[in-house]
Amino acid sequence: MKAWLSLALLAAAASAAADEALTPKALAELVGCASFERYQALQPALLDVVFDKGPTWIRKNEKASSLGVYVYDLQQPIRVFGVEAKQLALHQEFVSVPLPAGWKLADAAAKLQLKRAPVKAAEQHYRFVGGDGPMLSAYEMPANPMAALLGAPQGEPLRYLGCSYNGASEETFLSVAAQADEMMQKARGDMERMLRDAAKPSEDQ
Repeated sequence: MKAWLSLALLAAAASAAADEALTPKALAELVGCASFERYQALQPALLDVVFDKGPTWIRKNEKASSLGVYVYDLQQPIRVFGVEAKQLALHQEFVSVPLPAGWKLADAAAKLQLKRAPVKAAEQHYRFVGGDGPMLSAYEMPANPMAALLGAPQGEPLRYLGCSYNGASEETFLSVAAQADEMMQKARGDMERMLRDAAKPSEDQ
């Protein structure tokens, strides 16, 4: 019983420490590519947010979130790249904010000295911060990933500005980016074949 109580107290202390660590200033640092070490230190608190835990000033926006992308409303806005952001987006290892109103991706690229990635299907600009990362990025992604995969019409893509803590080197990133369009076409073909097979009448009918 005492051992269980000790574990519970440790968990509560860890949660409280995470709440204290995840501040608007800390979020702004993460979006701006502070460091891998800073991201690793705050990752537990970020995971708490994914599950609707953590500080009350950051909460999930159900309507804005989509497949694989968690969008959060910030009751305490953060200031990044010279502008104020009231939302945060988490997906994969990206910690980002929506592209500021009135900005185009090319504007962000010019302001932050980013280079264009070799991807045709979606616009992305990047710059590695300190050798092998993290990677500052201005990018777009489909508003409806499934519709994009099927080649169906959809609305305006989502556009973000932030940092990837993937850990891949620039050489690896460029190699994967160069194959992104081919990979998308293959995934679309696989999905179309799967749907055709599912639509075929069963031999038992």
